[in-house]
Amino acid sequence: MIALAIAVFAFIGYSMDLKSTWQSIKKADFYMIALGSVTMLVAHFLRSYRWNMLTETANIKLNYRRSFYSVMTGYLVNTATSRGGEVVRCALTAKSEKAPVETLIGTVITERIADLVFMLVLGILCVCIQFDQFYGFINQNILLPLAQHPMIIVLIIIAIIGIWFGVKRLTKNKKDNKDSLIGRLLLGMKSILKLKNPLLFAILSLAIWMGYWVGMYFQLQALDITVHFNLANALGILMFSAMGIIIPIPGGAGVYGTIALGLTLMYGLPTKEAQTFSIFNIAFSNIFHITMGAICYGLLFFEIRKMESQNENSQ
Repeated sequence: MIALAIAVFAFIGYSMDLKSTWQSIKKADFYMIALGSVTMLVAHFLRSYRWNMLTETANIKLNYRRSFYSVMTGYLVNTATSRGGEVVRCALTAKSEKAPVETLIGTVITERIADLVFMLVLGILCVCIQFDQFYGFINQNILLPLAQHPMIIVLIIIAIIGIWFGVKRLTKNKKDNKDSLIGRLLLGMKSILKLKNPLLFAILSLAIWMGYWVGMYFQLQALDITVHFNLANALGILMFSAMGIIIPIPGGAGVYGTIALGLTLMYGLPTKEAQTFSIFNIAFSNIFHITMGAICYGLLFFEIRKMESQNENSQ
């Protein structure tokens, strides 16, 4: 996957005007970049706080500070592996909190399902406030191609049914055994059903995505070529960004393509300027997550070492 990301970025660099891109990024408003960084940091902290709500229902009480460190470390790993950060987050938390890693992974799966639901909610809001633009884009690029190739719909339905039967067979006869690997995984996935305060969970989920939305707006305001975009436009670009994240290519290479596509096809931004903002967006994201993730990993590493040393001295 890393090799694929390198190949994608090499193609990007070859196909775009790097000189004009650098000139635009060099003049970026660092005040807006700082605001975007703070907004993203708050959103990630709310993510760690929300995660604690899920783990509590599985009788796992996490330390808020260390769980935040683990979340940020996960984002650091995701820049290189795309999906590996979720496992690393759980592994580090299992080590620091002495919790079963399978249950933690189950809670993260539930967390991602919740993210998908709230992303769809914002997607519906986005379509409502920019109906003409989104309808034209969806009709031209999704509905018409599907109508011309109905077998794609059939294959999607078959895949969904296959996944459903696969999960059902995997969990058969093991769902009541909490000590099995599958049992511990399911315990984490069922955590959302036992939430003490589901309203707070929903508010936090919405706040996380609002943070991403406002963070995207600040990024748009940072460049002269996109400073004219408003909050509604920022939400649309966030939706395209979210679609790019689904593509499992490290370093945000998938995000580059979907943002550039959205900016050109839906908002009419010239191709060169769309490519410039896309590069700026993934550079901002990668630098932010590498920097903050490395700091948090260092803090977590020393805290775990300190805890281990205290345990050895007490024995």
